[in-house]
Amino acid sequence: MKSIFLRVLFITLFFEACSPRAEEGNSRFSEDLQPPNKTTLSDLSEEQKPKQFSLGVESGPEIVSLVSQSQNGIDPPYRVELPKLRNEDGEVIMDAQGDPYFLGAGGLSQFNKYTSDDGLALDAIHCAITDSRGHIWFGTNGGGLSRFDGVEFTNYKKIHGLPSITIRSIFEDSKGNIWIGTADGGLSKFDGKSFTNYLADQLGSLVIWAIGEDNEGNLWFGTDRAGVSKYDGEKFTNFSTENGLGNDIVISILKDNDGNMWFGTYGGGVSKYDGKTFKTYTLQDGLSSDRIRSIFQDSNGTIWMGTLGGGLTKFDGKSFQTIGIKEGLAGSVVRSISEDKDGNIWFGTDRGASLWDGKRFKTYTTEQGLAGNNIQDMTLDSGGKMWFCTDGGGVSRLDGFGFTSFTTSHGISGNIILSGMEDQNGNLWFGSADGGISKFDGQSFTSYYPSQGLAGEIVFSILEDRSGKIWIGTAGDGLSILDNKKFTNYSVDQGLPSNEVYALVETQDGSIWIGTDNGILKYQEGELLHFTSEHGMAGDGIISILEDREGILWIGTFDGGLSRFDGETFINFTTNQGLIDNGVNRIKEDQDGNLWIGTTSGFSFLSKTKKESIASWAPSKGALFQSYNSQDGLPDNNVLQIVDLPGNKMAIGTNQGISIFDFFPDSVDAIQNLQIYNSDNGYPVKDLTDGQNAMFLDSKGILWAGTGSVKTGLARIDLEKISRNDSKPKLLIKQVRLNEEVISWETLASSKISNQAAKTTEELLTFKKILNSEEESDLQERFKGITFDKVSEFFPVPINLTLPYKHNHLNIEYGTNELSRPFLIEYQYILEGYDEDWSPVLKRTSATFGNIQEGDYTFKVRARYSGPAIEEGADWTEATLYSFTVLPPWYRSWWAYLGYAALFLSLLYPINIYQRNRVLKAEREKAKERELEHAKEIEKAYEDLASAHENLKATQSQLIQAEKMASLGELTAGIAHEIQNPLNFVKNFSEVSHELMDEMNQEIHEGKFDSARILAGDIKENLDRIATHSMRADAIVKAMLQHSKASVGNKELADLNAICDESLRLSYHGVRAKEKDFSAEYKTELASNIPEVEVIRQEVGRALINMCNNAFHAVHEKSQKTKSENYKPEVKIATKKTDKGVEIILSDNGMGIPEDVIGKIFQPFFTTKPTGQGTGLGLSLSYDIIKSYQGEISVKSKTGENSGTVFTIFLPTKPKSKS
Repeated sequence: MKSIFLRVLFITLFFEACSPRAEEGNSRFSEDLQPPNKTTLSDLSEEQKPKQFSLGVESGPEIVSLVSQSQNGIDPPYRVELPKLRNEDGEVIMDAQGDPYFLGAGGLSQFNKYTSDDGLALDAIHCAITDSRGHIWFGTNGGGLSRFDGVEFTNYKKIHGLPSITIRSIFEDSKGNIWIGTADGGLSKFDGKSFTNYLADQLGSLVIWAIGEDNEGNLWFGTDRAGVSKYDGEKFTNFSTENGLGNDIVISILKDNDGNMWFGTYGGGVSKYDGKTFKTYTLQDGLSSDRIRSIFQDSNGTIWMGTLGGGLTKFDGKSFQTIGIKEGLAGSVVRSISEDKDGNIWFGTDRGASLWDGKRFKTYTTEQGLAGNNIQDMTLDSGGKMWFCTDGGGVSRLDGFGFTSFTTSHGISGNIILSGMEDQNGNLWFGSADGGISKFDGQSFTSYYPSQGLAGEIVFSILEDRSGKIWIGTAGDGLSILDNKKFTNYSVDQGLPSNEVYALVETQDGSIWIGTDNGILKYQEGELLHFTSEHGMAGDGIISILEDREGILWIGTFDGGLSRFDGETFINFTTNQGLIDNGVNRIKEDQDGNLWIGTTSGFSFLSKTKKESIASWAPSKGALFQSYNSQDGLPDNNVLQIVDLPGNKMAIGTNQGISIFDFFPDSVDAIQNLQIYNSDNGYPVKDLTDGQNAMFLDSKGILWAGTGSVKTGLARIDLEKISRNDSKPKLLIKQVRLNEEVISWETLASSKISNQAAKTTEELLTFKKILNSEEESDLQERFKGITFDKVSEFFPVPINLTLPYKHNHLNIEYGTNELSRPFLIEYQYILEGYDEDWSPVLKRTSATFGNIQEGDYTFKVRARYSGPAIEEGADWTEATLYSFTVLPPWYRSWWAYLGYAALFLSLLYPINIYQRNRVLKAEREKAKERELEHAKEIEKAYEDLASAHENLKATQSQLIQAEKMASLGELTAGIAHEIQNPLNFVKNFSEVSHELMDEMNQEIHEGKFDSARILAGDIKENLDRIATHSMRADAIVKAMLQHSKASVGNKELADLNAICDESLRLSYHGVRAKEKDFSAEYKTELASNIPEVEVIRQEVGRALINMCNNAFHAVHEKSQKTKSENYKPEVKIATKKTDKGVEIILSDNGMGIPEDVIGKIFQPFFTTKPTGQGTGLGLSLSYDIIKSYQGEISVKSKTGENSGTVFTIFLPTKPKSKS
């Protein structure tokens, strides 16, 4: 086995190593096409021409006869039948025609399993329902109640208000309430907030087996030994055998299409109640048993009754029919019945789940992937998937009948299938990587190994010739030919040029072409002709051969490209002729005659028209191939298999599963309606293998694919039965958080709109505990001022929320009713009043908004399903809305503005008096100035003398403190320079405005009012400039104050991941609010194992926001300058644990910082931004903050092509105390 593994590994590595990459030769981007190389055999000398020889001349072939029992080291073929339905004695059940009932589709069906490991309350599930929101509720046998929303399980137990954790029945009434019947605690109603419990004094029993609702809205409860109880919303009325009920133990309930209520009893048959009287049916009337555990009416009106021990009873309204194991039912105990969206009827038994398609039963058990065979209940979700509740195995979901997996446990020879073929009799042949070859006749696998005579275990190619012989090419052991009686084996010992046989094709003239890693062989009537690259082929490693409809041979090599051979001339095509890659894995001709070439870098398409004229093609005639890869939507570039499907669809097999699409070569978007089936999307297909026809379509339209996983093995794909969503998802708001904090909204609610039970339930679900009075008071104090009208049911969300300004950071979570593949739901959202456009299409289920200004806002979110869908299943939903209000800060409130207005009016009269007195005072002052002018001159002389004396003393002081002044000089100069600039602008624009005022007054005086208005406009522009530069000076002063501000707050251990995430988001929304045309992506890569660091959270956040602002401005500047559609602005923040602390890495792909200035960026007032767009203090402030924690900050940057900047911040885990 080890040698086999190494051989397969060598082959894989060889293929990859010999294949040039797409970057080297994608013809769609190449403008220097070259003529192809051509070699005509007749032009070769006799020595150069290919040589003809016979096989087995010197050494005859190995011939091994098939045996029926082991002899002489040869074993008989190994046959394994598909699993069949058996009775309790192990005997196979046969139908009326003598055919067995096979289980499922023979292999592992598309079941997905959920257990307590996934969050389910308990693995023993007794009942389930799908509610009106599309979520599923599971009642467990001792673990309480679980709700599944597609993402997580929410569990309810006694502490939440349930009367018991042993659940026997669940029902949703017409008002949306969830009713829970228990085994020992009576009945409970859950209204989405709290539980209301009803006990035996009302119901007559603590055991509730079944629940139903009649047309009048009355609820009916089947009890243990107390009959059935009717609840009209106010009182309970009990019915028993005294009223005509068949038995007082009622274990199932149905409301039929006519409004009659049916009650299945334990021992008394079934009773039908028409609103007035009971009519009971028993064994004597034709029932298969008097213990009726389940009742169901299908879409055709037929009533089915599942019994405990008697199988099924079918009632058509006139007569009863008994159906049991001998008719194909899995077991005689039928606890649940349901109907799927295709009209199939499902029966949950004690020995598996049986499906009735109207003609025949098919059963699924644990062998087909079911979580357990003892089925307690079933429910159909809103997406059409059936869920099966088992007693101890958890719950299983069946995702349709499209995919079935076969592995060695089902009888196939190996798990890694390399090759496949269908023979003339409809048998399917599969070659494996480690187990030889298997023949599948629809009922069993018959396998052949070397112990039966096969040449080798690695079967890379299979062919059936016209005579019915099976040719088997192995990787490393030569060629085997199988007839009905024997294997005939050939290798290099018999004359083959290589033991690696990768491709086998029979052409129209009856020749067999054999592809090896040493060229290609033509076999005809016992003679071989050997062609290699020396005879003109593109390469010697032949992995794919195709004969097209015109009889032309196409040869794919993994070491040289594609060869066309018409029997006389080889024409070779490589990347030089536009082929996407020289490593050719697969060649396929579609039903229209077009050629598809799969390579290690995508696929190339050659149209029929160009294929027919290819022999005379020249580069001057234009591109020959159209090429496609992952840039066009494929999940992976390594195209291993190609299959032409009905309906003009194509299937491409890659290392990332199977892609099925419509192809329009003349369209800009040639690949349309692309659907990807792989494990990432929830399908049992991983990477495909690269043998001959490892993916093929059989005569019944079934697609078979060999996967590269031992878990999925061979995949059987029924394309018609792949589950496809046919309706839009239902969308709802699930949670609202403030400042990233999860809140119990019922705790914040007033007593008028909440109650203690609802508050307790939400606190337990939110905090996993009940808050004490101190914790409640703290929560209410922290979120004081928040108001809302009510809290929604089931998912607690505040309705009509009003937020104080300090709580203007909001996170909204949303989701849908897609339970099977929620990861395929795409979303778009917009916050009206905050965002200008809808967000990009995302798969994230939450939206965060920070620094929301005061006002009324409406959040809109819509969803669509991106997986396989029909009709409206892939359409966008209508937007779901959530509205809220943010109040202004007190200084911008209406009463504040009213106060400002009152203050202004109250100051008008004093200002007028003040102005009048000021004029009079000015006149007096002028007189005083003239009188004192002479005295000032004398005083100035004395001041000059005193100044000289002070200067002498100052000089002495300066000499003492020269070193200190030198260090402050640069900062002072910077302050003076930065403040002087805007002040000079203010002064200049003021002088100009004064002159313009004089000119305007002159124009008004002369009656030239139009000219005066123009001058007034100029004055207004000058005043705007004055305001701008005043704000610039103000920003510099504020920045200086912030730069010199002492640390506020206490150092404490902080989560740097949370600080980084919050800073990046706040910066993004801040820049986005200021720059209306701003657009960028941001990412986080936060290590999960970093330690907490002792810092002042506000300081570090301030530093990071400054740096993030610079990064977003840098990418915005580049996007404005480049205007390139390929450029995607991106800012990323990451964290990493080091030996001595934590590193924070902030990177952007902006313009970059030139080398000649990168050393100055941490200096105060130095900035690379245009004049007037920065203070130059942000990075200086960040540098000082990081240094204060004994940290380090460094920068690397690149300009030009692939420009960008990376800042690295190091913070020690235990820094010294800040000085």
